[in-house]
Formats: sequence, structure tokens, C-alpha cells
Amino acid sequence: MNLRRSLVSAVLVAAVVSPAAVFSAAPAFAESAPKAAQSRNESGSIAELERAAADAAKAYEAAVANEAKVQAEVTAFLDDSQPYLGKLQAAKAAAVKAAAAKAAATKEAEEAAAAYASASDEDRPKVKERMLKAFDAANAATAADEKAKAAVTAAGKALDDARVEAFRKLDRAQKATKAAATAQAAADKALADAKAAAAEKPAEKPAEKPADQPAGKPADKPAAVTPASVTTKTTTTTTNTTRATTGSATELAETGSNPATPYLALGSGLAISLGAAALYVSRRKPAARNTA
Repeated sequence: MNLRRSLVSAVLVAAVVSPAAVFSAAPAFAESAPKAAQSRNESGSIAELERAAADAAKAYEAAVANEAKVQAEVTAFLDDSQPYLGKLQAAKAAAVKAAAAKAAATKEAEEAAAAYASASDEDRPKVKERMLKAFDAANAATAADEKAKAAVTAAGKALDDARVEAFRKLDRAQKATKAAATAQAAADKALADAKAAAAEKPAEKPAEKPADQPAGKPADKPAAVTPASVTTKTTTTTTNTTRATTGSATELAETGSNPATPYLALGSGLAISLGAAALYVSRRKPAARNTA
């Protein structure tokens, strides 16, 4: 009796565990979900690259025009560096005058000093006064000459700085043109590569004509639409749409397994359970008779 009960218990355990094992061995269920579109819109990409190439071309044209303008300005400035050249010329002219005034004042001071040395006692006061004035004038002329020379130096430095700045401006314009040309070349290359990549992709073949339909013959008219067919098509479309958008609990994940596997597993589990129950009932009746 104990042996029979143990066997019956083992069969029941197997009947309960077997469906779980079958289900665990079967592929997992997964809800169907619409795949996200990951391919890039080629037409949009090419359009963006075309706009970028057009912008780069405009930038290059602007850079070339600016360089030409700066080149003309630099050339004109080197030919006639105004107002710096005019200031330098004026400073040089003033320096020449100051040098001449200094030379005259120095000569007068020397002559006054010599006259004072040879003057009589009566003439000494007048000669002394002349000598002192000559010395003052010579000192002032010397200071004016030094100032005029400094002005010439400053005007020359200002002219040199202006010319250097003009060359720097031209250099910046030339570098901007080179950078714009490089950017345009890169944009053109990107556009060309995108177009080449799009051209290399195989084009979709057009739908072929049925072989049995002769050329020039119109296609058969569509069958008459009945309310029943409309209802059937509507139901089918609704079901397919629901599956595509929300997924179905009876569809397997994309693992390559047969979608009927869960149903087979469920049927196997039910069959095992029914067999275990039948075995239990068949074994229980003899045991009850023996007890009686």
C-alpha cells in the first residue's frame, strides 16, 4: 500500500512538474513591437550637405573678395602712405629748419663770445648783453633741434608700424581665404561621397507584370465587394494592426522557433496530468477493496 501511494505521489509530482519543465524548455514569449527606423533619410542628408556646400562656396567667394579689397588697400597705402608719410615729411622739414636755426644760434653765440673777449671796458656791458642773448638763443635752438629730430623718429616709427599692420591685415585676409577654400573642399567632398554612396545602393525593382496577362490587355476587374467580405477584411486589418502596435502574448521572440511550440507544450502537460489522474484512480479502487 505504501509503495503504491509513493508511486502515485511520484506520478502526480511528475504530472505537475513536467508542464513547467516543458514550458521552461520552450522559447520565451515576447511581445511583438514595431522596429524603429534606424536608416538615415538619405535625401535629407544630401540636401543638408548641398546647403552646407553652397554656404561654403559663398564664404569662399566672400573671402576672395575681401582679400582682393585688402590687397588693393595695401598697395595704395604703400604707394602713398597717408597720413603717416605726410607727417613724416613735415617732421623732416621742421627738423631741417630747426637744425639751421641751431647752427645760426651757435654761430652767433660764438661771435658774441669772441666780441666780449676783445671788447673795451666801455663796450663790455653791451657786448656782454649780446653774448648772453646769443647763448640763450643757441640753447633754445639746440632744444628745438632735438625735439624736431624726435618728431622725425616718431613719425618714421608710426609709418613703419602702419605698414607692418597693413601687411598683417593682408596676411589675415590670405589665411581666411585659404581656410574658406579648405572648408569648401571638405564640404564638396562630403557631398560627393554621399551622392556616390547613394548611387552605389541597388535600386528597387519595379513590380513585374503577370506572365499570363498579354501586353496591352487591361487587367481583370476587381471582384464585387460584398458586406461580408468588407467585414472580414476590416476584422483582419484590425487584428493585424493590433498585433503590430501592441504585440501578442502568443507570439514568440524572434529566435527561429515554431510559434506552435507553446500549444504543443501545453497539450503535453495536460496529457501527462490526465494520465496521472487516471493512474491514481485505477490504483485507488483495488486498495479500497482490499481494505474492505
